[in-house]
Amino acid sequence: MARGAEETLERHVFTVSELNRALRELLEARFPFLWVEGEVSGLKSSKSGHLYFNLRDDGASLKAVLFRSYRLNLPFKLEEGMHVLCFGRLSLYEPRGDYQLLVQQVEPLGIGAFRVALAQLREKLAREGLLDPALKRPLPFLPKVVGLITSLYGAAIHDFLKVSLSRFPRASIYVYPVRVQGAQATGEILEGLEVLSTLSDVEVIVITRGGGSLEDLWAFNDEALARAIRACRVPVVSAVGHEIDYTICDLVADARAPTPTAAAELVFPRLEELEETLRYLHQHLHKGLEKQLRLKREKLLALAGRLKSPADKILEQQKGLFHLKRRLALALERAFKTKREGLRLLAGRLEALSPLAVLSRGYSIVCHPGGKIISDSSQVNEGDGVEIILHKGRLKARIEEKL
Repeated sequence: MARGAEETLERHVFTVSELNRALRELLEARFPFLWVEGEVSGLKSSKSGHLYFNLRDDGASLKAVLFRSYRLNLPFKLEEGMHVLCFGRLSLYEPRGDYQLLVQQVEPLGIGAFRVALAQLREKLAREGLLDPALKRPLPFLPKVVGLITSLYGAAIHDFLKVSLSRFPRASIYVYPVRVQGAQATGEILEGLEVLSTLSDVEVIVITRGGGSLEDLWAFNDEALARAIRACRVPVVSAVGHEIDYTICDLVADARAPTPTAAAELVFPRLEELEETLRYLHQHLHKGLEKQLRLKREKLLALAGRLKSPADKILEQQKGLFHLKRRLALALERAFKTKREGLRLLAGRLEALSPLAVLSRGYSIVCHPGGKIISDSSQVNEGDGVEIILHKGRLKARIEEKL
């Protein structure tokens, strides 16, 4: 009877490949996309960059794979034992008949997992130098235009605008509305940064929201957002309203404020305080100038006391000139007397040796008519004419006889 029934039924025989293919199509049609919660175990990384692991709970285990293209977008490092929520679709690997979850997105579950992911990203950015304090830019002193990225709903925007307008009402604020929580928040914040940084008159950008839990602030712990803040054309202030936990946005930004109100106080100086500071500086400068003038005047008076007047200096020079003239006259007189005495002595000596002096004592000089002195009788002959020079006058004579 059983054999007859088998013969009446039409047989449909599957090959193994056909069966696995049919099961794969059935799985993919029945479970196109789904979320699966579990603990990561057996984590392995392939040379191509894919991650293979199991999702398990107390009663079962499910194979999963995170391909490299999705892994690169993961904001944290997947680790063994981490409790996660995976989004993807079921499929079957036909060569082995294994079904697995093709993971496209992973979210850590629990505060501990969030902190692990945050610590991993912080360490990565620190290694690249993006958290270096030396990279932080100073905020403009009196910004005329400020870009604000925040939600239009909630207290954050109202607190920031209220404080900003009360402190520096002359400034303009460009608001770029975004979600500040949820899966789409990070993308909208990135768009806001890009748009506001392209506006040439924007001098600083503030990213802010109200307080919240670590999970609520997770959009501000995104790696792409951190890199965009660091690459922004103008300084960025992060104020996500959390006093204790610092987000990645806080660490990378050029300045951090704990609340939207504090951000407004950081960006905008109070106009009254500026005016008071200017008054103080004016008084301080005035007193400083007066002190400097007084010191310079005292120094000038001291120098003037040491400096003689031109009239006194001329009188002193005249006295000096008078003394020099007197000394010169005395020196000339002494020199003249000395020279005169010397001349007198020389004159005396010359007088003693002068032929005229000899003539005055009764002697005479006999010379030829031409003037040649005759000192020897042999120099004349008898009958020669001669001249005799006396002390007073001359005589002509003729030699009659030589003795």
